[in-house]
Amino acid sequence: MKINSKYLTTGEFAKLCNVKKHTLFHYDEIDLLKPEVYCENGYRLYSYEQLNLFYFISVMKDIGMSLSDIKDSFNNRSPKYMEKLFLDKVDVLSEEINKLKNYQDILISRVDKIRLASDINTTEFYVEHSDEEYYFLSIHIDRSDDKEIYNLIKNNFNDYIYKYSVDDSLCSLINIENHNGEYKLNQQYYIKKVDKKIDPDKLFIKKGGRYLIGYHRGCYDTIESTYKNMFKYIDENNLNIGKYSYVKEILDELTSISKEHYLLKITIELI
Repeated sequence: MKINSKYLTTGEFAKLCNVKKHTLFHYDEIDLLKPEVYCENGYRLYSYEQLNLFYFISVMKDIGMSLSDIKDSFNNRSPKYMEKLFLDKVDVLSEEINKLKNYQDILISRVDKIRLASDINTTEFYVEHSDEEYYFLSIHIDRSDDKEIYNLIKNNFNDYIYKYSVDDSLCSLINIENHNGEYKLNQQYYIKKVDKKIDPDKLFIKKGGRYLIGYHRGCYDTIESTYKNMFKYIDENNLNIGKYSYVKEILDELTSISKEHYLLKITIELI
């Protein structure tokens, strides 16, 4: 039998679709994509128009649609039905793209911090101007134990991370109290930077203005030594200390095995 040139054999069709013939046999068995023609000699022939259907099946599979759901959509297809299906999938893809973009931003942020850390001199302090910034504010930490702190972070942050976050670092908001020249530090909140204003009850605004910047090599357990040196710098340079300090992790347990190699950025508000 001479095969009509407007048809493709199973092998030809599979090659164009970059799949094995077994895939086409399976789609035939489950009535998802059947050949256009069954020949007496056993040949199965597909039309060029069916390439479009196979491509649709591949796309829907890639975005998580099951073969049975794809089959149902074929059995019920009409312009109106397919329009709704496509719009639903556009929404799903938009959400996935946003999530992947957030993951990409997190990884880029990590790379930037690793490179920053290689140039840091932890014995030097400097004053810089900062624009106003927005932060997601946790509930008050008070004297919570480790388990309570974990639950606090989990319960408060999960609803906001993917919607608003632009930085993967968790920061500590610390209240500074001056008692006759002696500074006392009280960690009050965990905060996370966001790129726009959120619910007022979850929002903390870091004022624009001057801040003293320093870096501590090590973990929170040893950070007090660097704070003492920064307070000494403030006194020696006749600077006026503000109400808040911020601690941001630059290198942490994700990038360093030993806590001695952690790097924390300390920012102290000046007035």
